[in-house]
Amino acid sequence: MRPVFDYDGSAVYNIDARDLPSVLDGPVDAVVTDPPYELGLGTAGETARWDSTGIAFDPDFWRAILGVMRPGAFLFAFGSPRTWHRLACAVEDAGFLIRDQLCWLYASGMPKGEWGDHAVDRALGVSDPRASREAGSASLRGRRLKEGAYIPATPEASRWTGFNPALKPAWEPVVVAQRPREAMLGRNLLDHGTGALDVADAAVPADMAELGRRYERNSRLRDGDPRGGDVMRDTATPRPAAPRLDGRYPSDLILDPRLERLLPEGVPPFYFCPKASGADRPVVADAPMRRPAAGWPEQAARLGLRPDAPEVPASLLDAEAMACTTDAGVRRLAHPTVKPASLMRWLVRLSCRPGGLILDPFLGSGSTMAAARIEGRRCVGSELDTSYLPLIDARVRSTAAFDPLF
Repeated sequence: MRPVFDYDGSAVYNIDARDLPSVLDGPVDAVVTDPPYELGLGTAGETARWDSTGIAFDPDFWRAILGVMRPGAFLFAFGSPRTWHRLACAVEDAGFLIRDQLCWLYASGMPKGEWGDHAVDRALGVSDPRASREAGSASLRGRRLKEGAYIPATPEASRWTGFNPALKPAWEPVVVAQRPREAMLGRNLLDHGTGALDVADAAVPADMAELGRRYERNSRLRDGDPRGGDVMRDTATPRPAAPRLDGRYPSDLILDPRLERLLPEGVPPFYFCPKASGADRPVVADAPMRRPAAGWPEQAARLGLRPDAPEVPASLLDAEAMACTTDAGVRRLAHPTVKPASLMRWLVRLSCRPGGLILDPFLGSGSTMAAARIEGRRCVGSELDTSYLPLIDARVRSTAAFDPLF
């Protein structure tokens, strides 16, 4: 199958992620992806609800992904605090080594549970009297949202005002796993170019003069310690006497900059990254859509599009393909789970060397691919939802607008 977009070695396929390994020409150097969180959300009417297919918890899927990775290559996969353990188990059962877990802390999460007073009234058969409006987000397509705060209608409901079954989400985990190496680290690096993270390229900026003074001071204190100095003195990897990186060694904690004020003064800085801003979210406000008609499967194959999509953005079609479709009106195209550009740029830098090939089976709005191209890596990936393809194309072609990494 041909890709729907090809950007000088970075290719986008409009196929199920399960089919992606079969179209690859060779092994990949890393996997950086944001799979479905399997929270049971999605859009009614789709052939498969995007967030309840079970693919992220399927060891067979991850086993296929492992099979196209070079020995020692790393996997970074986002998860939900509620379900990431099942993701980690599936990845481990597929044969990966779980190496770590990144913790991305942010300050802008929103609780998503139903309020207790509303739930009790609903259980008693009381309808919500508030006015409703059509959802403006593509992720809530087909839903109607209520206007204003809810006022309980029964005494029973009033007792449960202020109760909610959900906490405010304030962090997301990223599973860090690795395909087992075939040999010792040095041999694996020589043979495959994988097996270690590019921590130098992902180092956290720091005042190197001040950092050097701290290393020197700590070294003097250890040498003068009557107890024999640093406990790591006699280990195979003793504490260095000077910084080895141009910056601080990257850690497994990522913070929203707004949380920095919570840290005690003098605490070494972590990598800071807020949630996706408006600039990170490509949107097509009024995209003309087309519905497949007679002759469409042949045109879909020619263009690299899935033949069973219920609707196709007209921007993906040429005159020949337009003749095999009918008008389906206009729709607002947007993705519900966009990751911030600066975070994806940091992850692709960490995952492999410049020039390496990164795989993303769940491209979404194209964050990984755009970040990889900015950072001098190639990317290949798939996206099943045809309506997201214009967002990927827009994001990849406008990479100059991505926020700077630091």
